[in-house]
Amino acid sequence: MKRNSIGFVIIMATISVVGILLIQLFFLKNSYDLNEKQFHQVATSALHSVASQIKDYNRKVYGHSSKPMDVSEVEQISNNYYVVNVNDVIDPKLLDHFLTTEFKKRNLNLAFEYGIYDCNSKRMVYGNALNGDSIGRYPLVSGNHDTIYCSQEEIMFEKNYSKPNKREQKKKKICNLPTCEKFTYYFGVHFPDRSQFNNSRLITWYLLNGILFFVVIFFGYALYVIIKQKQLSEIQKNFINNLTHEFKTPISSIELAAKVLANPKIIEQPERLADYVRIVEQQNQRLSAHVEKLLQMATIEKTKLQLNLQQIELHSFITETIQEFRNSQDGRTYSIRLESNLKKAQISADKLHFSNLIYNILDNAIKYCSEEPDIVIKLEEIKNQYIISFDDNGIGIPKAYRKQIFNRFYRVPTGNVHDVKGFGLGLDYVQKIVQRHGWRINVIENSWKGSTFILHIKKTV
Repeated sequence: MKRNSIGFVIIMATISVVGILLIQLFFLKNSYDLNEKQFHQVATSALHSVASQIKDYNRKVYGHSSKPMDVSEVEQISNNYYVVNVNDVIDPKLLDHFLTTEFKKRNLNLAFEYGIYDCNSKRMVYGNALNGDSIGRYPLVSGNHDTIYCSQEEIMFEKNYSKPNKREQKKKKICNLPTCEKFTYYFGVHFPDRSQFNNSRLITWYLLNGILFFVVIFFGYALYVIIKQKQLSEIQKNFINNLTHEFKTPISSIELAAKVLANPKIIEQPERLADYVRIVEQQNQRLSAHVEKLLQMATIEKTKLQLNLQQIELHSFITETIQEFRNSQDGRTYSIRLESNLKKAQISADKLHFSNLIYNILDNAIKYCSEEPDIVIKLEEIKNQYIISFDDNGIGIPKAYRKQIFNRFYRVPTGNVHDVKGFGLGLDYVQKIVQRHGWRINVIENSWKGSTFILHIKKTV
């Protein structure tokens, strides 16, 4: 599939999923608002009925005539708190019974608490808290209850229960429910767990949104896999192109040298013969190095790398490795210096892989340099670890790519310019060797505007 096609599919799929999610959230919000409205209607209707029943009871039993009201009976103070203007005597036990009955009748099975306004203390008193099924009731006040009435200036009502003694009065508790200055004879009802009503009715929507959320997560993961596979495909494509060029050059050189050497007259030109033999030998070594690198990486990938750990002294080992590296180069001018005050720095490492690690870093420092390469290797001890830093004066690595350069096949983008050949395997090998030893490596920019690879090695006990 072409790059533009993949991009179009990803964009359209993203828009579709986001659209479905927004529609789902829109319907969920509408359902929530509808349930809020239904709750308010049900609660208001029940409280209206309770107020009417209390007044009817007082009219039949006590002969009270209802006082006309110029305001509504039910007032919503907050989202879960209502006050009900009765304008008449309120018997707590009767109120308890009417509230429980009306809420059950309307399937309003929610925990609630109520209180009655006391004109004398100007507080809410005589309350109860009940669960949705009226089970496990726990009174906020115990003892006999008095019918509530106000000062002499207001309409007086007789008490229908015996006045409680002082001990019983002490048992009365003050409710923490808010008061309402608009009314005089009223009670308040509070629903502490209002969300229970909505949750019970929106359980299907929550389930559907949960499934949709899972689908979005799965889609995101699938999108991530597609993008990673696309990137891997591009990297492998570049790797194959690089591999072709890397092998094509030495093969062509060997082919040309073979044709020259096949000429019988070449024997008459010993110097020319020696030059072409040297070319064949160099190109053969180049091919062997490429094959060895590929086989090395294949071995690490297929099997768990087994290290042959030995005690080595860092200063002398790095010095020897630098000399071996110089001997392996084919005449390019460069400078490598080792700066160290440590003479007895012992570590445990695999000599072969550790030397290959140093080779790869030095080789990159020389290849990716636009002037005469100058490399400084610094060896120092900090706390419980040895630090080996490789400073170069190369072209540098942009910060955005510094973490990715250790990935397999990855090469820093250079546009359409491919003047440095390679497979993108060297630093991947370095990272694997570092991890297998339990070390750590990172790269930063140095004062030369080149790169500094810093290797952290734990001391051996």
